Amino acid sequence: MDDLNDLYFFSSVVRHNGFSAAARSIGVEKTRLSRRVAALERRLGVRLLQRSTRKLTLTEAGQRFYDQCIATVEAAEAAYDSLAELQKEPAGTVRVSAPLVLAQNYLAPILPGYMASHPKVIVHIEATDRIVNLIEERLDIAFRAARHIEDTVGLVARTLGVARRILIASPSFLNRFGRPTDPSELSRLDTLASIDDIHEVGPRWTLKNQNADSEQVLLTPRLVSGDLRVRLEAATHGIGVALMPEPVVSGAVRKGEVEHVLPAWSAAEHIVHIVYPTPRGMLPSVRSLIDYFIIHVPASLQERSI
Repeated sequence: MDDLNDLYFFSSVVRHNGFSAAARSIGVEKTRLSRRVAALERRLGVRLLQRSTRKLTLTEAGQRFYDQCIATVEAAEAAYDSLAELQKEPAGTVRVSAPLVLAQNYLAPILPGYMASHPKVIVHIEATDRIVNLIEERLDIAFRAARHIEDTVGLVARTLGVARRILIASPSFLNRFGRPTDPSELSRLDTLASIDDIHEVGPRWTLKNQNADSEQVLLTPRLVSGDLRVRLEAATHGIGVALMPEPVVSGAVRKGEVEHVLPAWSAAEHIVHIVYPTPRGMLPSVRSLIDYFIIHVPASLQERSI
């Protein structure tokens, strides 16, 4: 395709009725405009303009060409204007990925506040427990909750807070099988394990207390699942003891659906990160939502602690 700038130069000359006026309007030297229009005519093999010392008129071919190219030029200008508008005020669509439970427990309570104050922003939330690729999937923001995340070229990761993992079980389960007073007693109880708890030497939890004492507990899982909701439901219905992120289970603890077991002991904390591409060229809509999450997600984490 020929250089689209030549269409812009040609249409500018026509709209401003001459090379001098067009040069002043668009900030391009008159001699350069003349050369580019002449080169355009040579490529097309027709004369577009009739030049005289007093007047510049379109030929029949020039009029037909101008009618077609002006639509292209105006569409391009509209595209640039739309981007400029986005950069003035947060607007447009922001795509966010978050683990399902994090989206339900942390983002759902705070997102309406952002939406109310940014009426021109559309937010798409993809709630999924898989690790997404922001670049390939054209996502703007992702949340990750893990013990650690690896550095990735082109991405920025910020820590928003930590969620310790605590032991829970339903009152009915504990009434039937007893309330453990030491981590070693967990080995005799049915448990609800995560896929990450399954190791070559067997299923196990590593627990620590406030004195930094560590104890490994061998498990006999009744249920193994990577889905936090599945494990919480099973714990609520008396199937076994679960090790869960505190903010996820705090509501169930307050309602009495489960009890906090061995409160002096917990497992390694999950760190909640917000991940996004490097900020250069970032639209205000994305930047504003990141800033909002950085302020409000840590508070949401704290509010949902026991």
